[in-house]
Amino acid sequence: MRGRYILLLAALFSCVSCLKDDNSSKTPHAAITSFTIGYYNVKFHDMNIHGRDTLVNIREGGVMYPMTIDQVNNRIFNMDSMAYGSDLSKVTSSVYGVGTIGYKYLDDPDVAYLWRSQDSIDFTRKIQFVVKSLDESYTRTYDIEVNIRKVFPDSLLWSGRDTVGFPVLSGIVSAVRNDSIFCFGTDTAGMPSVSFRTVTGGEWNGANHLSGLTAQGWNHRITVCSGKFYTVSDGSLYGSSDALNWTSVKSGVKSVIVSGEDYGELWVIGQDSTIMKSSDMSEWTTIQSVPEHFPDSAAVIFSYPLATNASLSRSVLAGIADDSLYASVWTILSGDTIWTQVDIPANISLRLPAKRGLTIMRYDDALFSLGNGLDGFRQSNDNGITWYMCDSFVEDYSSWNRYMQLPDELKGYGSDFTAATDNKGFIWIMTDDGQVWRGVINRLRKN
Repeated sequence: MRGRYILLLAALFSCVSCLKDDNSSKTPHAAITSFTIGYYNVKFHDMNIHGRDTLVNIREGGVMYPMTIDQVNNRIFNMDSMAYGSDLSKVTSSVYGVGTIGYKYLDDPDVAYLWRSQDSIDFTRKIQFVVKSLDESYTRTYDIEVNIRKVFPDSLLWSGRDTVGFPVLSGIVSAVRNDSIFCFGTDTAGMPSVSFRTVTGGEWNGANHLSGLTAQGWNHRITVCSGKFYTVSDGSLYGSSDALNWTSVKSGVKSVIVSGEDYGELWVIGQDSTIMKSSDMSEWTTIQSVPEHFPDSAAVIFSYPLATNASLSRSVLAGIADDSLYASVWTILSGDTIWTQVDIPANISLRLPAKRGLTIMRYDDALFSLGNGLDGFRQSNDNGITWYMCDSFVEDYSSWNRYMQLPDELKGYGSDFTAATDNKGFIWIMTDDGQVWRGVINRLRKN
């Protein structure tokens, strides 16, 4: 025997009607006042020294996930879900209360057990705890709800959907403004076009022709600054408020340095090989001459506060220059006057490859890159200095996230694509053959 006994249900529940007795002298004293689950294993997949998938158990304690006791509705539950992979099939518990405490499984309701601290309880089964007052005049039953995460919180989950109305566009590029995502490119008739939709739902609205831009002169780079769209065509900077109608803003511009978010300042490279910036597109400040190895039209810029000093921000710019095999990465701190190239790692495998269609996004407090061929994400946790492949099979640990994986259907895609992040925590990837994929790390989902 494991220290249990069977209580006849007739006796156990005979005094339930005492709940409704208004006589205070007969008020029953039966309640659970504290409930804690003991230690248990959390199973997850890891990699051994040979790079092979293996199952690992980590020991956790239920004290990390406090149980809330709802005395009104007789419920005991944890508001913070336990880790994905938690094994609660044989777990002890610590229970305090007034009265004699027992429990029963709802799939075997005719049997009840006297609770003991050393009992291994199976919380994967539906279970109730039962408390009987010492005078046996009242029985109180609590429903136990132990919540476990259904999905590993760091997993990047993808859905291929919402392609209704999405056109086939060549030279596809994207931008996010407020709660909408915009895809630009050349349609099947050779016209510069855009399709857009909200990030939360709805259909794409087909290919809408752009007014004011020519297909021959447009460089297929789009950025958003202070709520407006900007691009370069025929040696001039063009702007648009609605993504459809474009007008010339400034002449003598070679390329726009694409911002990874609504940056607040627009940076451009002039045809006179200078770097300029403006916040209103009327007054322009020349920052410096374009230094050697500086990225040209395929550049992306991000700005974020320093981890050591939130009052300062760092901007990181990366792109392709000089026909090099590796991307060129530059940085500037707020208050500095010139861009400087980041240190180049001695290990060339940690450099960012200069792939066609290089795309960089800031996501989950790190930088991630993609390039044509879509072999996978590369991640940088040191402001663009070193880049590690987010390989699902690795032999040692470093800064990468092996859960940052592309959907199988996209891996190896060899034609043009575009990627963007929205304000709901999602990554969007659109391809020139009309695919639309949306992914999110579970813990970053905002809707």
